Amino acid sequence: MVSSVDRPVNVLALPGGPTVAELAELGVRRVSVGGAFAFAAYGALIEAATELRDQGTYGYWARTDIGRRAVRENFGG
Repeated sequence: MVSSVDRPVNVLALPGGPTVAELAELGVRRVSVGGAFAFAAYGALIEAATELRDQGTYGYWARTDIGRRAVRENFGG
């Protein structure tokens, strides 16, 4: 399909689909994730809040390093 059109081809990534590298090899120019990143963030938020509410523990804190580091590097602090 990619070779049959004269425009860039965009693909919505879904579980079980080809990898980004495989799509690039086919000539795909852009891979979209739709709302998947937002849903992943909401899922992490819900898991952390549920842990705090139900167990009163802070295990979620161990998973905050990447986000904290990114915010500090990109927005200061």
